Amino acid sequence: MQQTQRIWYPLAFLLCHLFALLIYGSWLFEPTRVLWDALDTQLFYFLNGFLEQAESWQVFWATANTRIADVTTGLGMIAFFFLFIFSGAKAQRVGRLSMFGIMSSMILLSQDGGLVDLYKEIISVSRASPSLTLEPVYRLSELVPHIKAKDASHGSFPGDHGIVTFIWVGCIWFFANWRWGVAATLIGTLILLPRMVAGAHWLSDNLVGSSLLVLLMVAWILCTPLAYYLQRLGEWILGFILPQSWRSNPRF
Repeated sequence: MQQTQRIWYPLAFLLCHLFALLIYGSWLFEPTRVLWDALDTQLFYFLNGFLEQAESWQVFWATANTRIADVTTGLGMIAFFFLFIFSGAKAQRVGRLSMFGIMSSMILLSQDGGLVDLYKEIISVSRASPSLTLEPVYRLSELVPHIKAKDASHGSFPGDHGIVTFIWVGCIWFFANWRWGVAATLIGTLILLPRMVAGAHWLSDNLVGSSLLVLLMVAWILCTPLAYYLQRLGEWILGFILPQSWRSNPRF
């Protein structure tokens, strides 16, 4: 969905709620929960099985699950959004920078101490990661002990990486066009793989736990007039900060 001058997206607002209801409802409903559990287990064993291969492959996945890798991934996501910002005409850049501010605010709002705490309290789901639940398991902490890789979690639902990644992907789809959205979706899938290979998260931690919160955030922030006015506010603030050459937009 490419952002226009519209300030209200009622269809997208309803669809976000519908998808959230269907996804979470299917996870709670016993007959379909069995399917989710089977998919979780089978996908984990498939992905975790890659760790049986060469030591170099184990080192790769261990490195991909470190704090440094998380920071690098975050910088890459920022760089991708800035590529979108500077791919447009100069007159569009202020508006797109304001969009980046909205996305950043949504990510900060979703972190510990924000909406995610209330969300976890409401859903009241306590769940250990597959590396602590299933056997046999290839654990990076045992295979590559010299690398401090995250391969387990006593509270894996919802996926923290999934929340940030889905917000990023959702904002790209909303603010840019479908080509940017498809690219962001593919990159987002790669971002989520390391934790699932290591066994720190189930698939449903992301597809159910993370997406439920993000769909509701997208609905109430991006699909309502709130996003429109936040973007206008951001453009107004940036008008005092950025060089005069950037301020070709008649709103300034």
